[in-house]
Amino acid sequence: MTIIGVVAFLLGLALVGYTIVELRRVRRSARRLEDEVREAAVRAGTLPPDLVEALGTGGRRVVAIEILNPFELAGRETWFARPLSAMTPDLLRSLVYQRAATMFRERAEEYGVQADVRLHRAE
Repeated sequence: MTIIGVVAFLLGLALVGYTIVELRRVRRSARRLEDEVREAAVRAGTLPPDLVEALGTGGRRVVAIEILNPFELAGRETWFARPLSAMTPDLLRSLVYQRAATMFRERAEEYGVQADVRLHRAE
């Protein structure tokens, strides 16, 4: 009876090992395919999936804004932006973009512009 238990245990262990190896292979393959799709989308000039979902693929016009100096802008607003940019640059960049979206919304309303302002994070 003990031999059957040991054999069953070893078979189970081998099956777990095989599953882990296959899972890693599938993940590598999925990453490679994602990279290929991203490259093909860039070559074709398509929008990212979340923007296609939000905007559709018709003839709508969209204004995209990329802030090229987020740390400099943050530094103008507050003194602790520089230390924050060194510790958490992604958080600071996110805060700058949120503030810019809020400012754009407010200014658009002042000029009577009806705008749907959304943040999109490019890959």
